[in-house]
Amino acid sequence: MNKILVLSIGNDIMGDDGAAFEAAKLIQQHFQDSIDYENVYGGGMEILDFLEGREKVLILDTISENGKPTGTITEIEKEDFTVVLTSSPHYIGLPEVLRLADMFEINFPNIVKILAIHTELQYEVTEKLSPQIQEALPAYANRAIQILEEWMKE
Repeated sequence: MNKILVLSIGNDIMGDDGAAFEAAKLIQQHFQDSIDYENVYGGGMEILDFLEGREKVLILDTISENGKPTGTITEIEKEDFTVVLTSSPHYIGLPEVLRLADMFEINFPNIVKILAIHTELQYEVTEKLSPQIQEALPAYANRAIQILEEWMKE
């Protein structure tokens, strides 16, 4: 098990909600086997098993929030999880997961960061990303690569 994990959250048959999975593929080409990768199709307690025993976790996800253009990238630090209120169902329960990890003394990562790309709400079943997300995907993956490179130097 590598100490760094990229955890992609989404739904690959709901269009842009699968952007995290596509970004993870680009990231994996860059780092090969030095980082672990997991895809999660839900959130909350489901992610707890993936986080245990890791030193650093980068969570890739999509969010739909009014006022942010599609393709905008937002970074959320572990300290900010308690104040994050978004329309992503994948974030529901993350503060509670952190509290449970502390309560049960689970070996939880000290460094957890969410890197989210903003999307439009989408209700169409499709495996294709919108043109806006396809265009923003390289910048999204590159920002993740920058974060991971910094972590690997520490």
